[in-house]
Amino acid sequence: MTGTKKAYAANRGSRGEHAGYFGAPVCLHLAALVVIAAILLAGCSGSNVFTGEIKDNKLPTIELTNGPIEGDTTLYTVHFFWLGEDEDGTIDHYEFCMAEGDPVGFDPADTVGAWLRTNLTDSVFAVSADNYDRNVEINRSLYGKFKKTHTFFIRAIDDRGSASETISRSFTAFTLAPHIIINYPYATNLDSGAQKLSVVSTFMWYGKDPIDAPWNYQEVDSVRYLYAFYYTGLIDALNRNPGEFEDMWSDWIWYHAEGDSGKQTTLGDDELLETNRSYILAVQAKDEAGAVSSIFNKRTNVRHFMAMQPTGPVLRINEPFLGTFSFLGLDFRPEKVDVPPGFEMNWTWTGDASSYGGVVQSFRYGWDIADFNDPTEWEVFPSPYISSAGPTTFYSGIHTLYVESADNLGTKTLGTIEVTVIPIIMTRDLLWVDDFPSLDFAQMIYAFPTESEHDRFWKDICLKVKGFDPSRDIYDIKENDFYVPPLALIFKYRNIIWSFSKAIDPEAGSVWNRIVKYTPSGTAGLLNLNFLTYYLAFGGHLWTVGEGHRSASLAACLENNLFPLYIRCEFWGSSLSCSNTTGASTMAYRDFCVSALDKAEGLFPKYYLGVRRPDYDAMRNAYLDRSDPLIAGMEWLPHKLELWDTVTRPGMFFDLFVRGFHYVEYYDPEYYMSYLGKNSQSCFHPMYRATTMNSWSVVFNSTVAFWYSKYAGVKASPAGCIAAPSVHIGFPLWFFDRAQVDSLSTAIFKTWQLPLVQDDFVSD
Repeated sequence: MTGTKKAYAANRGSRGEHAGYFGAPVCLHLAALVVIAAILLAGCSGSNVFTGEIKDNKLPTIELTNGPIEGDTTLYTVHFFWLGEDEDGTIDHYEFCMAEGDPVGFDPADTVGAWLRTNLTDSVFAVSADNYDRNVEINRSLYGKFKKTHTFFIRAIDDRGSASETISRSFTAFTLAPHIIINYPYATNLDSGAQKLSVVSTFMWYGKDPIDAPWNYQEVDSVRYLYAFYYTGLIDALNRNPGEFEDMWSDWIWYHAEGDSGKQTTLGDDELLETNRSYILAVQAKDEAGAVSSIFNKRTNVRHFMAMQPTGPVLRINEPFLGTFSFLGLDFRPEKVDVPPGFEMNWTWTGDASSYGGVVQSFRYGWDIADFNDPTEWEVFPSPYISSAGPTTFYSGIHTLYVESADNLGTKTLGTIEVTVIPIIMTRDLLWVDDFPSLDFAQMIYAFPTESEHDRFWKDICLKVKGFDPSRDIYDIKENDFYVPPLALIFKYRNIIWSFSKAIDPEAGSVWNRIVKYTPSGTAGLLNLNFLTYYLAFGGHLWTVGEGHRSASLAACLENNLFPLYIRCEFWGSSLSCSNTTGASTMAYRDFCVSALDKAEGLFPKYYLGVRRPDYDAMRNAYLDRSDPLIAGMEWLPHKLELWDTVTRPGMFFDLFVRGFHYVEYYDPEYYMSYLGKNSQSCFHPMYRATTMNSWSVVFNSTVAFWYSKYAGVKASPAGCIAAPSVHIGFPLWFFDRAQVDSLSTAIFKTWQLPLVQDDFVSD
């Protein structure tokens, strides 16, 4: 290959440093120094300074003490050590030179006038290895191998200017050729046909210079490239005889040249690429030893492409809770999303023109633009640094976000997001969200309700409300393919019952789990819009009830499933330092007013707080706590909630002589709150407390059902809405006494001032 340089460098040794140098072999001639020394000696003898006879000078000697052995093949950086001795004086300095070739056929006259001087006794030399040897296969990949033979000469000069004999050492330096990987524009199948790129395309690459093995590499020294019309066999010809293409290459460019010009180039800005014509771009690298890339293929340093008119950047617009939407070109069809009033949107975006070799040059955005040609209607001027719209909140109406991305040719993509703020209608009384999926199986031991049994149980409760229409007012999660209820449906109702079970799909989770799970921004994981928080804040009333399994109920809000836990400080794990208060932002703590969670069954690492056993901690029944003023005024509440006798008969799963009821979650347990020295939040109102299977249980008397009043004073604006608290029950009511459940539901409906079909209740 042409274009290489012969390079020799003497680097830092153990006692000093030589400057690098380039060119032919160099040595320093000593004739002038010998003449000066003779004059000085003649002057001294005339002044009778010396007495006696001056003895003949004995020549110094020199020995190469370390370095490549004669004829060795080594790396192109070599380390030589030498040592001189002078029997009748001292060594003043050394002279050396490095020449290409070996003594056989080597002309010693090449060293005349080309010696260098040093006081060191060792040095590291970087020599050239720019003669192509052959291709070698390493780990099933081909690498070009380059080599060159060099001879090192060294001699010692004593204090009288006499030189020792010159000794030499020949060796062959080798290196593996550097290579280039073109990594932009991105391509998925590099061995396929021509990639469709723009008539102005930017290519980027990075280089690797393997020294002696593919895994031992450094950066390349310089690069050059060529482009040409493509024809069948072109790449093969480039590999067989690269010299034929020498006139087509660019000049060598330093890899770290200004403006990244050593790492990228744009074709079509100064050149004219013909539309619908195929080309190749090849990039070659050179290392510091002069070896150059000798293998060309589509997977690394060659890109086969067809010049096309650009299509525009791919624009991806993201909102952490609403998802990511992709756009290409000037298709004005918008993506539509619904948000609750007051929801803060944080839109961000990225542009990608790599599929056709373009580069995104600018973005701009605006809301509700009427005239795209009027720059004043856009929020910003086009800029490559505009990547977000900033926090945006609407309380009503339909609003459209426009984001424009332009490439280096001015080709544009327009992304359109139509945001509908769900109106607060709340004209309907009651919606039941059935998020408790089951199957219809032969019921044997009543460990779990069938789908029909559970549906009939809750439908009977809801039908107590006048005007409840099962065909309209039930949203069955299972029948709707486990999709989240639409916001437009949620905000039509004043009151919602949401019954849930543990996740039916361990990966996706139940809809309840997916909605309430809190994922802090900036952490891994999918964020979900918890619209129930907005529903409560606008005066809606929630009755949430369901299975209190380890990862279900309010524990679904958290990352931590180790119990007991203080939500504010132990969101991530068992740590009470409160250095991280992420848990304070969860729905369980912020909206439901719960400070601590515990379970009848779960992982209990804090053994020092008491013995944890399911046969102790499981619930036998629940009793009404009238100590809270909010509860005291609700005279319709039953005094007890006892397990349904059908599920506790002998032979049934929940036979109380066998086991207690363990599908339960405990709230603000007194033993743990006392240990922490914490009080419950003022908006937390215990309603039912548990009688456990063993009175020695640490969760004995803990709350299992409660009212929460954070939004109890908020009255929704539509006519007929009232201000009232919401209620949460940490166990499935299907397992409990039907008459008592009837009284409980009546009390909740009366608190919400719902019109009842029969305005009475069953008392216990």
